[in-house]
Amino acid sequence: MDMHKEIVEFLYDDSLKDEFDNLDYDDSLLELGIIDSVKMLDLINFIENKFNIQVDDDDLFPENFDSINAIVNYIQSKK
Repeated sequence: MDMHKEIVEFLYDDSLKDEFDNLDYDDSLLELGIIDSVKMLDLINFIENKFNIQVDDDDLFPENFDSINAIVNYIQSKK
């Protein structure tokens, strides 16, 4: 499965269905309310386990996790 789609599937929440309907891979997940601080921790655990990488504390910048494309670019840079 495409990495973009795997991340979207992980983040998908029925309560935010409208935000996902027209989601562009460059849209801000923070601004749309798709990611909050708790979901960010879940996302980091998902990334580490699914893609077998270590997310370093030095990498915990919003720019690395604010959009689907940013997340995919970050993962690819760690491989």
